Amino acid sequence: MSGAAALAFSLLSVVFLNFLITSAMAGTETGEFCPTCPDWTDLDGWLAKKDAYEREQLSAQQNSGQSTVQVNGQTVSAASTAKSSPPEKGYQEPSLITSPSALKADQATGNQANGDRVVLDVRAGPDYSSGHLPGARNLYWKSMQKKGIFDPSSAREALERAGVSPSDKLLIYGDSGEGDYFVFWALCYLGQKEVSLLDGGADAAQAAGVAFTMNALSPQPSNYTNHAVPWLLVTPDGLKRILEQADTRILDARDFSEYGQSRLGNESICLSQDKLFDNSRIKDAATLEDLFNRRLEKTGTVIVYGTPQAYSLFYSLRLMGYNATLLEGDWWKETKWAVSNIR
Repeated sequence: MSGAAALAFSLLSVVFLNFLITSAMAGTETGEFCPTCPDWTDLDGWLAKKDAYEREQLSAQQNSGQSTVQVNGQTVSAASTAKSSPPEKGYQEPSLITSPSALKADQATGNQANGDRVVLDVRAGPDYSSGHLPGARNLYWKSMQKKGIFDPSSAREALERAGVSPSDKLLIYGDSGEGDYFVFWALCYLGQKEVSLLDGGADAAQAAGVAFTMNALSPQPSNYTNHAVPWLLVTPDGLKRILEQADTRILDARDFSEYGQSRLGNESICLSQDKLFDNSRIKDAATLEDLFNRRLEKTGTVIVYGTPQAYSLFYSLRLMGYNATLLEGDWWKETKWAVSNIR
């Protein structure tokens, strides 16, 4: 190589080195990191600093309410990059359930009468008299039965005494025994359109701080005209027809020990209350969905039996949007579909 060529190469090398140093140092006069000035002498280190810098900028912008941020040279929504918890799964039919906290909120805003709903306390008279929700009317759930079985005529008379009309929006509550769930099913059978049940009953409401009163109401009697929905009650004549449908499923609401002794058909599945409720409160929607999805098809018909536990199972299914009907009593044990393990 000639001396002139060597001199030219040296000058070019100096110029290129100055370019690299300038690029590495650009924007750092104040000591701040420059995200657009790669350090070609330590590219891996610069990229690590760039990643940390962009994360710091993202965090600062999210905290200040800014909606965009530069990530890897691109403008993206800060909201879209933030990690968030998945939305909580809700009940399929949320209008069927009222939480004690919602009642507490109503009272806090002066909505003592729970809006335009008629409130029915389905506990026995002495329990109602000792304290009840403001504006509640007493309708003892057993007054809708005869010899322990639902009786449409008795139910209609009880509703008339309580001043209930078919167009009323109802909120019912009891002591979280069988009573409130029985009344829910009975009202569905009678064709009442808008019925909600207080989750956990009177005890849960008081535990949540809902105020009770001892002022009893004397409602004006009504003329209750029901529009019964017959398919919500399985009869001996209708059982064969329902069982012949390919998409029918059967759930036994009794304890496993009773289910093990006898059951309605070999394909019936035990689903006891302890799986559906926790301390008298119904379990969350995700739990119920998992329980039902592993046992049922959403499009089919579900027969629930094993009263009185079957009333609460019926309610749980309706809450999650299933097409449920109920078999009341033990008459199924005398049918040809009864399977007994006791000899």
